[in-house]
Amino acid sequence: MRIASLKENRVAIVKDGSMVDVTRVMGGSGASMIDLILRYDSLKGRLNDAASQGTGTTVDATQLAPPVPRPSKIWAAASNYRRGGTGLEDATGRGTTATASPEAIAETAFLKPSSAIVGPEEQILIPEGAETIFPELELCAVIGKEARNVSVDAALDYLFGYTIMLDVTARSPSQIQAQGSLIATRCVRKGYDTFAPCGPWITTADEIPDPQNLQMRLWVNDELKQSASTGGMINGVAQLVSYLSRVSTLYPGDLLTTGNPDAPDFQEKLVPGDVLRAEIERIGSMTLYVDRLP
Repeated sequence: MRIASLKENRVAIVKDGSMVDVTRVMGGSGASMIDLILRYDSLKGRLNDAASQGTGTTVDATQLAPPVPRPSKIWAAASNYRRGGTGLEDATGRGTTATASPEAIAETAFLKPSSAIVGPEEQILIPEGAETIFPELELCAVIGKEARNVSVDAALDYLFGYTIMLDVTARSPSQIQAQGSLIATRCVRKGYDTFAPCGPWITTADEIPDPQNLQMRLWVNDELKQSASTGGMINGVAQLVSYLSRVSTLYPGDLLTTGNPDAPDFQEKLVPGDVLRAEIERIGSMTLYVDRLP
C-alpha cells in the first residue's frame, strides 16, 4: 500500500496513478501519518475498503505533504556504500571505497533536525555563505513501532515502510577549515531548513520484502546524475535499525535514511533554477526545485 500525507491534514491511498482520500477512516480532518502508523494494524482493512470503494482522483503532486512532517528524529547513515566505481551505472556507487569496518561505519551515523523536512514540489533553499550544495539520494526507512535493542533478525519487523529522502549537504570554506575536518561540521552542513526533502509517500514494508534490491535514480534538469542499487549498502537497513535502536529508542514515524552511493566528486552541485527528480523503485518519484534563501 502507498500512503500519502496531503496538505490540510489529510491522508490518501495512492494506486495506479490515482489517489483516494481516506481521511474519514482516520476520524476526519486533523489526521496525521503518525496517527495512522500507530493504528495501522486495526485500520488496514478499512483503509483497503475505502481505497477500493472511494472515488479516485489523478495524483496531484502539489497536494502532497511530506510523508512524516515532524518525526521525533531523523537518523542518517554516512559512508554506507561500497563504492569503488567511476561509471554512472555502477550499482554500488562511485568514488573511493571505505576502508573502515561495517561497525565503525555504523558509528558515523548522525542526526538531522526534523525542521529540515520539506515535501514534493517544494524548494531546496541554498543558505547564505554556502558555496557548494549536493543532493544525496537515499532510501529512507520509516519506523512503525517502538524499537529498543532489537536484533538484526527482528529489525525489519519494526518498520512501517519506506520513502525517499535527499540528504542535502552544504559546504563552505569556513566549514572545511573547522577542526581540519568536514565531519566536525556534518550536523550543520546537513541541518539547514529544506535540507531533508522527503516523499512522495510511504510504501508499506509488506510491498518491499527486500529493501536491499531497489534501483535509485536522480535527475537534475532531466539529466541522469545518480544511478545505483540499494544492494551496494555496507550496513543494510536491518543492520542500521538494529544498531541505532541500541543508541536511542526509535519511535513510530522516526526516519532512518540509509546513505548515498556516490562520493562528492561524482555528485551534482546545485544552483538556483535547478529542477530535481528523485526516484526509487517500488516507491515512486518526486520533483523538487532549487532557489537561494532570500
